[in-house]
Amino acid sequence: MTHRLLLVSTCGVSLLEKGADKDALDWLKTTANDVEVDTARLTPILSARRDTLRAADEPTRRKMSAELNGIGAVLDRYKPKQLFHVLVHTDTALGRATAGLVQEVVGNQSLLVSAGGLRTNSLVSFREALADLTRQLDTLVRSYREQGWFVVFNLTGGFKSLNGYLQTLGMISADRCVFIFEGAPELMEIPRLPVRLSELDDVREHVDIFRRLAVGYTVSANDAKGVPDSLLMEVDGEVTTSVLGNVVWARHRATLFAERLLLPLSSKVRVADAVKKVFSGLEVAQKVQVNEAIDEFCAYVDHGRPLPKSRTFKKLQGDPVPGSTHELYVWSDGATGRLCGHFDASGVFVFDLLRGHL
Repeated sequence: MTHRLLLVSTCGVSLLEKGADKDALDWLKTTANDVEVDTARLTPILSARRDTLRAADEPTRRKMSAELNGIGAVLDRYKPKQLFHVLVHTDTALGRATAGLVQEVVGNQSLLVSAGGLRTNSLVSFREALADLTRQLDTLVRSYREQGWFVVFNLTGGFKSLNGYLQTLGMISADRCVFIFEGAPELMEIPRLPVRLSELDDVREHVDIFRRLAVGYTVSANDAKGVPDSLLMEVDGEVTTSVLGNVVWARHRATLFAERLLLPLSSKVRVADAVKKVFSGLEVAQKVQVNEAIDEFCAYVDHGRPLPKSRTFKKLQGDPVPGSTHELYVWSDGATGRLCGHFDASGVFVFDLLRGHL
């Protein structure tokens, strides 16, 4: 018997597809990667599945849903006294809807988790979303394990492309990964691997490589020479972070970003000494956000990568800051922080100062 169990389950859309007529099934498959869909089409499908779930007993629910089948098998196996669910879904309308139905069954002791861009129709956004999802799940899992919770990744439902990644993450971060193959009665369990993660110094030495990859820059295998092989994957002469690399970066990023103001990734961006002086007196979390904001801005300047919604970049009205023409939002919790700057004669954007909201 397990006293406290954190159960992380991936959610696909089979719960919506099972029992759907041909017209509805065709529509579900067509809209599988859409962030928004026609609610007039989705609502009746959701209502029908919700009503069927509510009227069904547990064995029937488990036949209806791979997610619920896996969850039920884990509970039979571990019989926890205390339980909390994390339901991981894609960044799509159907993914959110399916996870919501599963959440209605498992109850309030649950959390829905996803990452922007977690869709299979774009490899670039999918990779970036996996890095974000890694940061969320690794932080969550570590906090629970430190408090004595047993952590299981249930990968019975969900999509193969996501589950393959999360199986590796689970073998590093969780206590068990579990599956039930279709038609099989028994739960298959994979234990945690005794992996030694790279030390902070290993990552610090190559911090610019990880920074560039984190915001979508292309990095050649030649440029990444010296980075431990386990942290990267090479595809067609270019590298991306491996699952282990994402975990290591997620764990050490904040420490490295709080140590000092890092040089901009772009030659089109410069930081004035006034910003460096203010940076030295900031709180740790604020230092991290300043470095994050400048990295994201560099990617925006160099290859048009959209800024996060929280990272607004806009022209200043009037002349509130002499010499500065634009501001970039850095943080908005509590006392707001803005980086103000201007484009010089050569087109380089110079961050002139860091200050509160104007």
